[in-house]
Amino acid sequence: MTKIKVYKFRPLANCDDYCRIKSIIETGKFWCSKLWNLNDPMEGVYVILDISRGILEQVFTEKNEYVICAFSGGDALNNHLLWGYYANGYKGVAIEIEVELNEIEKMRYKTKENFSEGISLSDESSTIAKKIITRKLDAWDHETEFRFLRKNKEDNYKIGSIKKIHFGNPYGNVKNYEEVKTNSKSLKQYTELKNRLKSILPSTIESIDFLPLT
Repeated sequence: MTKIKVYKFRPLANCDDYCRIKSIIETGKFWCSKLWNLNDPMEGVYVILDISRGILEQVFTEKNEYVICAFSGGDALNNHLLWGYYANGYKGVAIEIEVELNEIEKMRYKTKENFSEGISLSDESSTIAKKIITRKLDAWDHETEFRFLRKNKEDNYKIGSIKKIHFGNPYGNVKNYEEVKTNSKSLKQYTELKNRLKSILPSTIESIDFLPLT
């Protein structure tokens, strides 16, 4: 089977964040959300089809049965926006996992005008629903997103195999780093939590301090 590397960004700002990441490391399980709880308010909305009310209701039901865990692929580690959005401005982690390609769905990015291309009314409602939730507007294409999808009532799943934890290292390449840290309560707390996590990492998971690109 073909395997790829994808990344899950997480903040590390407080003890709750620490416990969530610690649980992921110990169990390999990731939290999965309903479609409506994701951060794009237009998830699954832009479908321009001449669709009957009955089919519309079936598709809505199908979409609501999925739970989703989002990862980023490609050059995600070098993307300032992803570290900013999801890892508290580099005061967080990017969890690198290796996963079989057939276990996750690569997102397709569309304009509003061509969003429904390839979706046919002759498709089953389940097929239409899956096509919808693996598409986003092209404004999000910088996230190079992959989605783990399951139709189930569980919300935690073991996904792939964790290979590395990339710890954000904000200001790590400046000459007065210690002075910056001393004067930043949030950076000081992040450093303490980072060191705690590093101390519990198993030997199978590599720890890397990741500097922001300059």
